[in-house]
Amino acid sequence: MLLLSACGGAERDGEGKGENPPLVPYWALGHIVWEDSINTQEAAQNLIAGYLEHRIPVDGIIIDSPWEMSYNDFNWDTARYPRPDSMLRYFMRKGVHTLLWMTGNINKESRDVPVQKAPTYDEVIEKGYAVNHGEPYRWWKGTGVQLDFTNPAACAWWDRQLDKAFVKGIYGWKTDQGEQQLPGDTVMTHIGPIPKREFKKYYYGHMYDYTVRKNPEGIILARPYSHQGGFAAPVDKGGVGWCGDFSGNWRGLKKQINNIYVSVKAGYGAIACEIGGFYGARSTKEQFIRYAQFAAMVAMMDNGGANGAFTHHLPWYHDEETVDIYRGLVMMHRALRPYLFSALVEDHLGGEPWMRVVSMEEESHLLGPDLFFKAITGDTMPVSFTLPEGGPWYDWWSGEEHAGGERITRTYPLEESPLFIRGGAMIALDPEEDCPENRPLAGHKVLLLYAPADREEVFHMPLGQGREYKDVRILCRDGRVTIDKEAPDEWIVLVKHAGQPVASPPAPHCGFDVAGNAQIATKKDDHFLIPSSR
Repeated sequence: MLLLSACGGAERDGEGKGENPPLVPYWALGHIVWEDSINTQEAAQNLIAGYLEHRIPVDGIIIDSPWEMSYNDFNWDTARYPRPDSMLRYFMRKGVHTLLWMTGNINKESRDVPVQKAPTYDEVIEKGYAVNHGEPYRWWKGTGVQLDFTNPAACAWWDRQLDKAFVKGIYGWKTDQGEQQLPGDTVMTHIGPIPKREFKKYYYGHMYDYTVRKNPEGIILARPYSHQGGFAAPVDKGGVGWCGDFSGNWRGLKKQINNIYVSVKAGYGAIACEIGGFYGARSTKEQFIRYAQFAAMVAMMDNGGANGAFTHHLPWYHDEETVDIYRGLVMMHRALRPYLFSALVEDHLGGEPWMRVVSMEEESHLLGPDLFFKAITGDTMPVSFTLPEGGPWYDWWSGEEHAGGERITRTYPLEESPLFIRGGAMIALDPEEDCPENRPLAGHKVLLLYAPADREEVFHMPLGQGREYKDVRILCRDGRVTIDKEAPDEWIVLVKHAGQPVASPPAPHCGFDVAGNAQIATKKDDHFLIPSSR
C-alpha cells in the first residue's frame, strides 16, 4: 500500500518551478454542486435531491457564504441552517462530501450576516494576530483585518476557530481570496514585510496543511492562476484548483479555459471547471452543455453560482435533452476517474503532467497520455483544430481513424464534442452501473484497450476514496494482457478494435455505456487473451 509525498522529478516552468502538485483524494475527481442564491439548509438539500431525482450522481457540495454568524467566526447561522448536523448526515447518506466557504478575514463591519462585528475581532487586534499592524481594510464582504498566517501563535488560535466547524461530514474548504484586497503589494507580517504573493502562500499553505491533517481525505478548493489576481495558492499546496469567477456565456468559458491552461502550464495539479460561470451572463442551453463538455475533461466538474443557481445551472431547467447529455458527461467523467487519478499521481511524483496543453489558441489539450480534447467555445460551426503528433487517433464517437498532426474540420452536434483516443490506449475505468450493458462490470476493476498494441504501463490504482494507491504494472504483448500484483479475477479487460466508437452519445435515461459493443478478453491462467477483431 503506497501513500507517497512529493519527491524529485521533472522541474516545472514559471510559477511552479521545483514544486510538484499534491495528491488529491479520489472522491474529489467527481461532480461537485452548489448554489449561491438562497443559501439555506433547505436549498442545499433540495439541490442534492434534484440531481439525484434526475439520476445524476453528486460527489460533493459547497456551502457558500453566507453560512456563518459573522466573518469569519465559524459559527453556523441557525436561521439559515437550523440543523447543520442533520444536513451533514443527510449528505453523508447520499455519498456527498461537504465543503465550507471561508477566507482569512475577521470583520468589524459585515454584509449579509446577522452579526456585524466578529466576536473575536478585538482579541485578534489585542494579540497582534492581524497583518499590517491590525489596520482594517475593505473587501467584498465588509471591513476587517486579515489573519497573519506567518505567525505560529495566530495560526494555532485560528485552528481552534476552524475546529468548531470542521466536524464529521466536512471534507474541506473553498478558500476564497479576501487577502487579494489588501492594499498595496507589500504586507507587514510577524516575519517582517513580504510581497503579497508570498503572503498568499502562507494562507493557502496553512489551510491545506490543517485540512489534510484533520481529515486525510480532505481538500481545499483554491485559486491557482486567476485573471482576477494572478497566482494564488502555491503549486505544492494547491489542493484542487478553482480559477475564479466567470460569466456563463462564451466569453466566460473562453476566459476560464485560458486561466486553467495558464495554471496547467505553471505546474498546478487537479483543476476544476466552474460550469456555467458564477456571475454575469447566464448560460444558454448550448453554452451550458459546451461548458459541461470541457468540465468533463478536467479534474473536477464544479457546477454552481449566483447567476441562476436554481435555473440556468440546473440541467432540467433547460429540457430533458440537456438532462440526458449532462448525465452522460457526469458518468463519463466519473468512469474515467481511475485513469485521471493515475495521471495526477504521476504528476505528483514528478513524471508527466496530468494535462498537457496542445494549443492555447485552439483551446485543446491532452488528458493523460491517451485522450485528446478540443473545447467548443462558440456557436459557429464547423470547428477546425489540429490533432497531436504520435497517433493514430480515433474519434471517440465514430471510431474514424486520423493521423497524428492531421487538421480536422467538422460540425459537432450538441451531444458530441471533439474527443479522440490514441491507438493502443490503456484506460483504467470505474464505469457506472446505470446502463444495463455496464452492470456485468460491477465489482470489478475495468481496463479498456483501444486498438490493442504492444505496450507496458504502470497504473497508480486508487485504494478507496482517499489518496492511497498501489502501483499495478500492465503488459500488453503478443495478443495477451498480463496484470501484475493483482488477482486476475478482480479485473475485466474490455477490447475495442480500431474503427469502433468508444461510446455513443448518451441515450435517454442512460449514462456512459462503455461495455456496449466491446469484446471481453478471456482470462487464461494469469493473463487475458485479446480477441481478434470482428
